[in-house]
Amino acid sequence: MNFLAEKLATSSASDVLWFSQTAGAIEASKFAQALLQIPYSDWHCKRVAIGNLPVGEFVSALIFLDGLAESILILPSEDDSETRSARLVQAKIDIVVENDGLGFTKLFNSAASSQAFDRPASVATTWLLPTSGTTGTPKLIAHTYASLTRSMTNRHVGDAYIWGSLYSLRRFAGLQVFLQSWMCDTPLVLNEEDADLTDVLNRLTEQGCNALSATPSMWRKLAMHPLFDKLDLKQITLGGEIVDQAVLDLLSKQFPAARITHIYASTEAGVGFAVRDGKAGFPTEYLLKPPAGVAMRVDEHGHLWLAPMSGQVTASKGAGIYSAAFALSGMFVNFVLQAMGSDYYPRLTSVATNKAMMNRMVNEQTEIGLLLGVPGLLATSRTQLDRLLDPAYPSVTLATIVKAASALGKKISISFGDMSPMKTA
Repeated sequence: MNFLAEKLATSSASDVLWFSQTAGAIEASKFAQALLQIPYSDWHCKRVAIGNLPVGEFVSALIFLDGLAESILILPSEDDSETRSARLVQAKIDIVVENDGLGFTKLFNSAASSQAFDRPASVATTWLLPTSGTTGTPKLIAHTYASLTRSMTNRHVGDAYIWGSLYSLRRFAGLQVFLQSWMCDTPLVLNEEDADLTDVLNRLTEQGCNALSATPSMWRKLAMHPLFDKLDLKQITLGGEIVDQAVLDLLSKQFPAARITHIYASTEAGVGFAVRDGKAGFPTEYLLKPPAGVAMRVDEHGHLWLAPMSGQVTASKGAGIYSAAFALSGMFVNFVLQAMGSDYYPRLTSVATNKAMMNRMVNEQTEIGLLLGVPGLLATSRTQLDRLLDPAYPSVTLATIVKAASALGKKISISFGDMSPMKTA
């Protein structure tokens, strides 16, 4: 498939796409009929932003616009006016869809019209997803239908599973739940973002939801709710936060027959990998051989970093080699710099008033730093260097050179940078 609406061609007419509070059960035939009643020409190759909409209108707009619009910007509902305006300018938006949306709810509840519009040739729609700002300044991340669904199963599952999501569908995690249910023809129970939790749980149980996705914090909250025991789940998904063993144990005890999946993902990198062994964290061998072709590493602060393979490392073997060597070389560089801080800086400050002595000490320390740093960096990056002349791994070659240059520059900048305050003392 190249765009979302193409999936309707393989769906059975009676397949339920989702359960909406305003329109009830939406079957594939009803939705396909509604799609034909909206003029495509008004939206073809436009840059469209989706603002505040009822959740049923929101997912309908996504399906209608994908493959039709040049780009789709999903605006977070919590944005203030200044942030919203900045996003619209940055994405060069032509049209903002909000309030009643494209009118799908009315079309669902009205008699079928004899009028039908022909859909133009599809375009490669860019999805613009705002980040939350967890890892820095909030920004817009470009995705495509292919990148958003690259890790998903594309097979007919039908109503063997009925999905529910306690994420906002405007965020990456919620969007993933919607897309997976769409790809597998499994019904999704839609809930408004501001819905009361009791009402949500009542709807989930009434519609027979047996697959549910939420953050670990939300699962803890659910466990304290009196309606928690009414859930009958056979698929549980966690993501968005670090999962501790206590939450996993709680869920496995409450739902012993359920498959519990912890997903590691981010808006920037997309879905990295999933863990289903019932243990907190992930297998250490993933650092050497990342699953699903995603490069990954753990930095000195214990943070996990994921990177999609496209445009970086071109094979899972190369990704594992790169990730391991990158982590080792980074640890070595930090070790050398910390040692310099413990020994070099105190000695340098002791001769701050003697310009000749200070210059000699800086030169000596620069030489020592190079003698220690460069061979050590090359040694710890030996597995990277094995690829330097291998044309099959050009991205690893480039990453090695950049890493070495960056580390070398850091050492020199520290040595020379510390002379500035000395001169003004």
